[in-house]
Amino acid sequence: MRIRKKTFSIETSDRFDIRNVSPEVTAAIEELGAEDGLAWVSTPHTSAALSTNEFEEKLLFDMKRRFMELAPPDDGYYHDTDHINRGEQPNAHAHLLSAMIKRPVLTLLQDGELDLGTWEEIMFFELCGPREREVDVVVLD
Repeated sequence: MRIRKKTFSIETSDRFDIRNVSPEVTAAIEELGAEDGLAWVSTPHTSAALSTNEFEEKLLFDMKRRFMELAPPDDGYYHDTDHINRGEQPNAHAHLLSAMIKRPVLTLLQDGELDLGTWEEIMFFELCGPREREVDVVVLD
């Protein structure tokens, strides 16, 4: 079994942003020359997350609205005290949401293709942006 890794960066533009990163993941897999095996997609950031779902405008709107209701920014979180005192953006809400959303995405690779459902995409959730973020693609074949 071989283990190979490719990392790509993405720039997020908003404090809360959802991006379809399936094209970047597919490009990384192609660059690695992987055909059959497993693809493990993760992000090393504690205020961002990955998941899979349908990448559809109305659903994204609903997700953003519901996530902001579950953990609104600037809601007096204890974790934010030090950030505020240092003049930094509070991010407790991002950590809370990441804990609810976050999971690495693990999927099969067959003939170089991600084994995703018909409407399923790999989605990157920016929860404390805008920032430059990294996504790791690890292939086991």
